[in-house]
Amino acid sequence: MNKRVSGAVALAFATLTTSASVLAQEAATAPAPEETGLFATKNFSTTIWLTTDYMFRGISNSDGPAIQGSLDWTYNGFYLGAWASNTEFSDSNFEIDYYGGYKWTWADIGFNVGGIYYTYPGEHKHLSEGFDPGSVLGPDADYFEALIGASYTFTNAPLAPSIGVQYNYSPDSFGSESDAHAVQGSLGFTLPYEIGLYGNVGYQEIEGDEITGNAARNAGLWAPTPYHNGYDYVYFAVGLNKTVKGFKFDVSYQGTDEPRDLKDAYADIVLPGGGNPRDLIEGRVVFQVSRSF
Repeated sequence: MNKRVSGAVALAFATLTTSASVLAQEAATAPAPEETGLFATKNFSTTIWLTTDYMFRGISNSDGPAIQGSLDWTYNGFYLGAWASNTEFSDSNFEIDYYGGYKWTWADIGFNVGGIYYTYPGEHKHLSEGFDPGSVLGPDADYFEALIGASYTFTNAPLAPSIGVQYNYSPDSFGSESDAHAVQGSLGFTLPYEIGLYGNVGYQEIEGDEITGNAARNAGLWAPTPYHNGYDYVYFAVGLNKTVKGFKFDVSYQGTDEPRDLKDAYADIVLPGGGNPRDLIEGRVVFQVSRSF
């Protein structure tokens, strides 16, 4: 073969080999196409909590340590999820909550409309193994709440303060307790070193029926005061949190104002299985660590 032709062929082959190698390397290092649509991986997340106490509106629901977890899906403002925890308010000591709704922003104000269904698998209506509402009346522990809320963050202000308000309504609260209303306001700041400072205060009203209301009293099961029918109270929390290597650490003080009708509902007695309902409404320090994936 002519040396010139031979050299040209060799050069062409080397060029093609080099080009193929470069293309292969680029293909290997190129980012995978981003998933889109309802079921894209980025739409799903999960969070695990370890806490010294499961607190709900200022009242302990676990009377001690709790392990909690959630699975969440979000898409274009819509969200669905499930959350679970151990609790003393169930014969099976287990609670699963299902929630969903829609979030959007208007004029830099965040809005949230949704609902939560609280369930207690294994709960027996006529039996009680702790603080759950068992009686001959057969109160139902499962219940639904609707919610609406709004929040705003002053991003350009020192400490980036944020404010929020939320209202929850249940037509048949825990233990078949009729209508319930909860209004909560919140305030937060971002301190130096990315430490979060937050506080909230809320008002919970339980109109009362089968546990603390007329139905129980008429059956001769509950008559703590002559006019007792449901209860209402103020609850609060103040705390600090900090995220370190993906783990969020939180310490707070939470409790209630312990009014008389709340004390009547959570009587100062020792239950057969142990535990005192009055202890649940007393203020306490809560430590918590969580991680989201």
